Amino acid sequence: MKYFFLLLLSLILMSNKCTLKTNGALHYKAKRVEIDENIPSKKLQFKDILFLEENDDVIINRIGGIEIYDDATKLLITDDANRIVVLYDYTNGKILKVIDTKNQNNEWHNHFIATNTKAISSARDDFKFIPISEYSKYGIGDDGKKLTKMHYFIPKIINNRIIISNLIYTFAVPDSEKVFNIINRSGFSCFDRELNFEKMIIPEVKVDDYFIYGSYAILNNGDIIGTTSNFVYNEKFASDSLVTVARYDSTGKFIANIGYLPDQYSKNNLIYEELWKPLITNIGNEIFIAYPRLNEIYSPNQKIKFKMKNLPFSNDSGLVYLYNYYRIAKMQKRIPDSKEIGKLLPQTIVYTFNSIGNYGVIILVFDESEPMGFYYIAQEYDIQGNLISQTKFYDEPENQIREFYFDEISNNLCLIKKSKKGWSIEKRKWL
Repeated sequence: MKYFFLLLLSLILMSNKCTLKTNGALHYKAKRVEIDENIPSKKLQFKDILFLEENDDVIINRIGGIEIYDDATKLLITDDANRIVVLYDYTNGKILKVIDTKNQNNEWHNHFIATNTKAISSARDDFKFIPISEYSKYGIGDDGKKLTKMHYFIPKIINNRIIISNLIYTFAVPDSEKVFNIINRSGFSCFDRELNFEKMIIPEVKVDDYFIYGSYAILNNGDIIGTTSNFVYNEKFASDSLVTVARYDSTGKFIANIGYLPDQYSKNNLIYEELWKPLITNIGNEIFIAYPRLNEIYSPNQKIKFKMKNLPFSNDSGLVYLYNYYRIAKMQKRIPDSKEIGKLLPQTIVYTFNSIGNYGVIILVFDESEPMGFYYIAQEYDIQGNLISQTKFYDEPENQIREFYFDEISNNLCLIKKSKKGWSIEKRKWL
């Protein structure tokens, strides 16, 4: 009877705990925090606007990344949905050149195969990539060729060379069998300044950890700091297996894992879910790692550099309820609502950047008291974590911000916007 009573008590406690979390997921609302209004603010004065040309062949659907040439003459934009790279004249917004991987399957795929003859899909299986010329041998027809594709994401200009992160879907076969599988791999396509292809870099897979498209930085010596994930995290479920950031040399050779999923994600059942991908920024060789839902800014090896200050809300309590919110939405067979999530987690880091030697961060803040229900905060910290400036700014209903980009050459914060007229880049002085 004693053991039955203890078991019953534990079940009641567990039930109460689950009930509290369920109620919290449905009714919790983050509390407002008092902020210091005396922090210096930037004016973000309007400087100029550039409208981007589109035509029958080039219609921008979703911007994957943007990079402005160091002489401010040209602009690179990737559209990861349409799988294109567009080179623009930065003075007038006219199209100069387009790369469309949908029309270049054989070309880019041959370079990929030459770079990687083998694909490690996990620690247990050894796969070999199949050249398109051999697809028929495995019974892969035209439909299979359509599944073979590459998406472009974030471009950077480093040492007079263009580097663009990519995501590749292609077929591979185990060495011992002839049963093909479609596998995705991420890496980089490298070009000269005129957007002529030079080579691919495919970061090495290390045991179960592998590079994925996402934020990355390239250091002065050419080392790559990139976003990574793990094949079998659900089997280990140990914090040191939940890799998020790794270091590679300039050829893609693995050096070390340097970042792991913070406890706030893993302990709340948000394993590689809910905006987990880090935002990686380097100032020289100093590395800053931010996670969209957290206030802490990390350095390599899980060391907290500093905690962001003077924010109007906190996400800490809301993270506890988020998993249950998704569970309830799934049970009710409905799509999670961004407004409901905004009540749980009102702050999201959407962009980080090198602010000419300081650390810049843009935060999206959900706030029902505002006309559009949200606004942005731009903060600037010195590298020790002291808050230098904080600026609140708003979006426009008919001309909404889709991306941010900081132009270090002109010291402009660029707001990439989409309206009925098309895409534009609005330049604001970072003063």
